[in-house]
Amino acid sequence: MTSSTQAPSPDASAALAVEVRHLVKRYGDLEVLRDVSLEVPEGSVTSIIGASGSGKSTLLRCLNLLERPDQGDLAIADETIRFDRNPQGGIVGLDRRQLQRLRAKVSMVFQQFNLWPHFTVLGNVTEAPMRVQGLSRRRAIERAEHYLERVGMADKRDGYPAYLSGGQQQRVAIARALAMEPRLLLFDEPTSALDPERVSEVLGVIRDLAAEGRTMVLVTHEMAFAREVSDQVVFLDRGFVGEAGSPRRVFEESRDPRCRRFVAPAA
Repeated sequence: MTSSTQAPSPDASAALAVEVRHLVKRYGDLEVLRDVSLEVPEGSVTSIIGASGSGKSTLLRCLNLLERPDQGDLAIADETIRFDRNPQGGIVGLDRRQLQRLRAKVSMVFQQFNLWPHFTVLGNVTEAPMRVQGLSRRRAIERAEHYLERVGMADKRDGYPAYLSGGQQQRVAIARALAMEPRLLLFDEPTSALDPERVSEVLGVIRDLAAEGRTMVLVTHEMAFAREVSDQVVFLDRGFVGEAGSPRRVFEESRDPRCRRFVAPAA
């Protein structure tokens, strides 16, 4: 497929939580994302798959502007940004207030957990709601306790990350993301840093969130899981959308030879 390939919406009648148009991201002369377009309806799960170096994590980081695209349009939760560069290299049309509004609506769970080691579990989950959303400490604790219970970590609220397993740390990280009550949840290979026996506990939490109808975009190497929970799957190949659509289309009916080879073990 060509760079004009666009991931179709799995439900054209649904409101869109994410709309990406012709996104380009470069690092010097290296073009990591090449004219990527994507739609994510509200309440749906989109899994992004592909080989290492295909641009998956870069795309995810562009969705919450941890990375700034060089070209294209991005609309998330009623915030629309068009990325153009001025002669000095700065992004035209992006101001600090808009950036803050967008990030308040998007939460991300990282590969390496990124918990603050000097905070307790409870402190990790309450910090952002208090600082970013202005919640009182009492309200932030109530919200944190709710989401820690949701991910099965309420009994560890007074512990520190260093004393938790990788799977426990990742569940705390998910609770921290949920505590912001975002419109969109991003997961960047959430099981890649876990021992095999801990993978299932994290996937179980994400599976439950999908069943609740939360809007999620998930970068993963867990092909069977992506096939199970996704409304749509996007195969990235060298910065392009090589294939996209329902799990059946991507895993069973793809016309893209590289996609067929990539998913063959899970088919």
